[in-house]
Amino acid sequence: MHPSASRTLTFGFLSLWFLLSGCSGSAEQTIVSQFFSASRLRDNTSLDNIATVMFDPRTQGTVTSFSMTNVGPEEHKPLPLKSLARAQDDARSEDDAFSKRKDEYQNANLEAIQRVLKAERGEGKVTGKDAEVHAAWTKFREESAAVSKRVADARRSLRTQTQLVDLSINGGRSAVDVTKYDGELVSKEVTVTAPVKLPSGETAQKTLVLTLQRAVLKGDKEIPGRWIITGFRDMAASPATKTSD
Repeated sequence: MHPSASRTLTFGFLSLWFLLSGCSGSAEQTIVSQFFSASRLRDNTSLDNIATVMFDPRTQGTVTSFSMTNVGPEEHKPLPLKSLARAQDDARSEDDAFSKRKDEYQNANLEAIQRVLKAERGEGKVTGKDAEVHAAWTKFREESAAVSKRVADARRSLRTQTQLVDLSINGGRSAVDVTKYDGELVSKEVTVTAPVKLPSGETAQKTLVLTLQRAVLKGDKEIPGRWIITGFRDMAASPATKTSD
């Protein structure tokens, strides 16, 4: 290959690389800028679309400008949404079957159960066949608590996973039932430096690390979600200095 052609080709690849890098950085720059702007204005409507946290101006201060210094590598974690949805359905089915069995027993032994409950309140004694009813009804109540806990735990596990996934996937006009998919949760950290105007009126130079996450659903075709800011931490800060308003 002619040297000039080689240099031209190399320059083309470098130009493309810088262009793609700039696009990636631009995406993070945009969402971080929106996050600080909405937080500064306490615009909860806008924040609810891009973040699960707020950089609270009343306690943490405000950011009007920042420099992005690093975008960390992506980390991938499985999202077993379909199995969690099945676990919730199974728990509900178990609860329905148990409730039916409990109601049938209660209807067949209502008077004895009422006597047992009075005895528990100190208004009588459990005797004869009522002792069998007492033991059975006590077991029903214990099992009821256990079944209810399994339903609550399954619901909580699914909700914990789907809240962020739903925000990431259904942030636009789409309406995807995310429980019909498995996928992965992608996370990365973005580091910025910024002069933060504190609630006291002073300004401190801070290094902030923001956590960005998005869902990617797997099916007949991949469904990538939007990046959502789910956390941040203050890595370093200089002594605060007074600034004029």
